[in-house]
Amino acid sequence: MLSIFLALLATLVTGAQALFIYLEGSGFCLYNGCEIVESMALVSPLIFNLAGFAFFVLLFFLFSMGRNGSSWRPYWQRFAGLLLLAGLVAEAVLVYFQYAVAGLFCSYCTVILALVVLLNLCCGPRQVFRGIILFSSVLLACFSLGMGGATVQKTLGEGTLAAVEGNQKQDMELYLFFAKNCKYCEKVIASLEQQNRCSIAFNPIEKIDDFQFAGSRLNDRYDPGVNIEFMYQLDLSTIPVLLVKDGQQRLLINGGDRIVQFLNENCFQPAVEQSAGYGGVSSAEPLSYETLLSGGTPDDDSCQITEVCPPEDEAPLPVQQ
Repeated sequence: MLSIFLALLATLVTGAQALFIYLEGSGFCLYNGCEIVESMALVSPLIFNLAGFAFFVLLFFLFSMGRNGSSWRPYWQRFAGLLLLAGLVAEAVLVYFQYAVAGLFCSYCTVILALVVLLNLCCGPRQVFRGIILFSSVLLACFSLGMGGATVQKTLGEGTLAAVEGNQKQDMELYLFFAKNCKYCEKVIASLEQQNRCSIAFNPIEKIDDFQFAGSRLNDRYDPGVNIEFMYQLDLSTIPVLLVKDGQQRLLINGGDRIVQFLNENCFQPAVEQSAGYGGVSSAEPLSYETLLSGGTPDDDSCQITEVCPPEDEAPLPVQQ
C-alpha cells in the first residue's frame, strides 16, 4: 500500500512540475540551483519531467495491478522492481552531474531521488541490495572516467551571451559574470548602458532569453555551464564578477560597487594608471587570479550564486567572512 501511495505522490509531483514549466517557463525550486542545473543540460526540463511523470505513472499502474491477487501478480512486481533499478541508475548519473559538472545540487532533483529510493525500500531487502550495487557501480564508473571534464576546456567566449565593442583601441578584455535576478548585477549593467568606451562580454550563469543591451551582438548558442565552471574553479560564490584580461595580467573584481568603480576609472573616463577602492589592487601590478582572491572579502553588494538577491527595501545579504 505504501508503494502505491509513494508512486502516486511522485506522479503528482512530476506532473505538477511539468505543468508549471509549461505554463510559467520554469519549475518550482527552493533556490536557483535547479535553474543552473537545467541550463547545463542538453535536454529540456519539460521533457525530463514528462519522462519522469510517465515513469511514475507506469509504476503506479504496476503496483496497483500487483495487489489484485491475479496470477500475473509476480510479473507485475518483478517488472516494477526492474523499472526502479533503472531509475536508480539514472539518478546515479544525475547525482554525479550535479556534483561534478554543475557544482551544486538541485532541491527538486533531491526530492525525486528520495522518492525513488523509498520506492526501492518498499520492494524488500533483495531489491535494496541490488539497488545499492547498481547505484554505487554507476557512480564509481562516472568518477573513474572523469566525465564532465570537457567543460573545463571550453573558452569563455563559448559562455558569452552578448558582446559589445568599445570605441577606443585597447588590448583589455572584460567579461561580466552575472544573473538575471541579481539587483547588483542590474546596477552594473545599467551603468554600462549610460556610458561605456570599453569592449565587454556578458557571461551569465543561467539561461536568459530576453537579454537586451544597445549595440550588442547576441549569441543564442552560448553555454552558461562554461561560466559556472570557471567560477567554481576559482572558488567564486558571488556575483557580479568582472574579469579583466590585459595582456598577461588577470584581474578579478567582485561586488557591484567595486566593479562600477573600476569601470568609472577605465571605461567611463580617460584611464588612470593606478586604481584603488575596488579590491585594493593596482592596475599596474602583475596579477593572477590567486593574488587578487587572497586579498579582501566579498562586500554586501553581491549575490550568492545559489540565492536570489533581496528587493531594495529588504536588508542586504550578510557579509561572508
